[in-house]
Amino acid sequence: MINLLIVEDEPIIAKDIAYTVEDLGYGIAAVCSNHQEALEALRKSSPDLVLCDIHLKGDDWDGIQLAAEIRRLYDLPLIFLTALTDPDTISRAAVTDPDAYLTKPFEERTLYAAIELAIFKFLQKKQTAPSEPLPFFAGNFFIKDKKRLIKVSAEAILLVKAEGAYTQVVTADRQFLLSSNLGTLEEKLRGLPFVRVHRSYLVNFHGIDAIEEDVLSIGAERIPIGKSYREAFYKQLQQL
Repeated sequence: MINLLIVEDEPIIAKDIAYTVEDLGYGIAAVCSNHQEALEALRKSSPDLVLCDIHLKGDDWDGIQLAAEIRRLYDLPLIFLTALTDPDTISRAAVTDPDAYLTKPFEERTLYAAIELAIFKFLQKKQTAPSEPLPFFAGNFFIKDKKRLIKVSAEAILLVKAEGAYTQVVTADRQFLLSSNLGTLEEKLRGLPFVRVHRSYLVNFHGIDAIEEDVLSIGAERIPIGKSYREAFYKQLQQL
C-alpha cells in the first residue's frame, strides 16, 4: 500500500484529508501539524508521498520551507494542498518543484488524480536516472532503502504485488516498495519457483500455505488466482 504523510495545521481539514485518502485506497503514514512533527515522521515512518499545506499556523516555517528541506533530505513525490493562490506564493512554491499544486477546497477525484499523477511523474524521473536499475546478482536483489542497498535473497521473497505505480516485495519479516513494475520483477525471477497467479500478484510456490477455491494463502495474505492464470498455475503445482 502507498502511504502518505499529511501536513495540515487545521485538525478538521486534516481529518477530512485523511478520510478521503483512505477512501481512495491509500494508507496514512502520519498526520502532522507543523514542520518539526513532519520531519520526525519522515524519519520514523518512511512515507511514499507527502501532502503538504503551505500555511502552517503557529509554526516558524511554512510548507514551502518544509518542502525545500524534504527535497534536500529525501527523494519523495510532494504535493502542495493549499488555499493560497497568490502569484508570490506560487512562485516560491515552484522553486521546490512540487509534483502537483492543489487548491482548497478539493474534490476527491481531483485529489486522486493529483496523487496518481505525482507518483507517475516521480517514477518517470527516476526511470531516466542512471541509478534506477534494480541490481540482481546471483539470486539476490539489492534494494535501495534510503541511502543503503539491502541484500534480499530471491528465495526469501514470498510474493510480489502491484501497488498502483509501484511494486511491493514481501518477505517473512519486511516489505519493500519498488518503482520497478511487476513484469520487470517477473522477468528477473524467471527460472526460480515463482508463478504469476493474478495480474497483480507473483508468488513463490514455497511460500504458499494453503489453496482453497482458487484463493491461496501466504501468511495472512489471501491472494485470488485469476481466471486467465489458473490453468498454468495448477499445471505447475502438479509438477512440484
